Amino acid sequence: MARATRLSSAVATAVMASVLLSSCGSGGDDAAAGGEGDIELRFTWWGGDSRQEYTQEIIDNFEKENPNISISAEYSDWGGYWDKLATQAAGRDLPDVIQMELRYMREYISSGQFLPLEAVNVDDISPAVLEGGVIDGEQYGIPSGSTVPSFVANREVFEEAGVEFPDDETWTWEDFEEIAQEVSDNSDAAGLARPLGDFGFEVWLRQHAGTDIVTEDGQLGYTPEDSVPYFQMLQDMTESGSMASASAASEDRGAALEQTLVVSGEAAMYVEWDTTIMSIAGGENENLVPLRFPTVTGSASDSEQFFKPAMFYSASASSEHPEEAQLFIDYLVNSEEAGSLTGIDRGLPGNETVREAILPDLAGGAQVIVDYQEELEPDISPIPPVPPVGYGAVQDIIFRFEEEVIFDRMSPEEAAEGMFSEIESAIS
Repeated sequence: MARATRLSSAVATAVMASVLLSSCGSGGDDAAAGGEGDIELRFTWWGGDSRQEYTQEIIDNFEKENPNISISAEYSDWGGYWDKLATQAAGRDLPDVIQMELRYMREYISSGQFLPLEAVNVDDISPAVLEGGVIDGEQYGIPSGSTVPSFVANREVFEEAGVEFPDDETWTWEDFEEIAQEVSDNSDAAGLARPLGDFGFEVWLRQHAGTDIVTEDGQLGYTPEDSVPYFQMLQDMTESGSMASASAASEDRGAALEQTLVVSGEAAMYVEWDTTIMSIAGGENENLVPLRFPTVTGSASDSEQFFKPAMFYSASASSEHPEEAQLFIDYLVNSEEAGSLTGIDRGLPGNETVREAILPDLAGGAQVIVDYQEELEPDISPIPPVPPVGYGAVQDIIFRFEEEVIFDRMSPEEAAEGMFSEIESAIS
């Protein structure tokens, strides 16, 4: 019998006392046998119609292999997902298996809502990806796959502007600004579609200030002065026209992927997660290319990019069926059948065996992502610290102060001070 694992709060200890794990590994045969009659698990995720359809097919296949277990599906779009989940958590009514995002992980763990996943086989999952779900020494989330913050460029825009495509192994930030300006000067397209956003700022900050937004102990890791040059870059690019107009950049952030400026050919570059390329036109848009970040030094090994778990699967600490919940998570991440249906919609599979097995059946664009991540791997940096409670607000805070600058409502110095103060308040 596996040991009962203590979480970090008194509430968690009380919850965990009632959900002792009883498992002999991740093989699942004994767990599936159960001996308790029919077992129903609830599984919740966010996503669009296509994700709902293939996830239901995965559920159907799992139920066929485990006839004593049924899975009740609960899903919604991103906007409504977190409010609903918070309400369920407040009532200690979380679904058994939960699709989770890194920025919210600690909030649920600190309140004792999640179960340490000791019975899920992680032997074939890359440690660089797996570590994102480890908090206080325990594995609370199993990554569905990996994604990397990247520049995404539209090759066709460069060709039409007569501008040489960036060499992402040698370009600097100065090169990036010059290239963006060249595109804008020589075509109707903007060089950069919009500001870099939260994860783009994270990489920029790592390179320029040698720190992350937050530290391991949940404090701010940078000073307001560190971010002034970042806001100055945005201001300069807006004024020079090398970035799209403030109104266009703001609209682009809320646009559907297929309607963003880079995809439509109205801008050359923006920062996105590399795997989003596969969500655009079924991954068949051959003009879209993931690029390493520019660097301060001109050396690709200094890009400070990191593998981020695209999302996690976690299990509720109040689940009446913790073994079966972990059995289902094990199936989601380790089954080639489940991997084939998922493709890279939930990131490039973290399980390397599954990744190799499904590649031949994926759309051609998937190989671009695989090659890109394999090329990055020798130079990849550690993932930023697991965000503290309250970090869910940080993305919107960064977005808002970026817009204050590009709309010329604040100076870079004012935005740097304001953003620092609001993030500090959010995580305090």
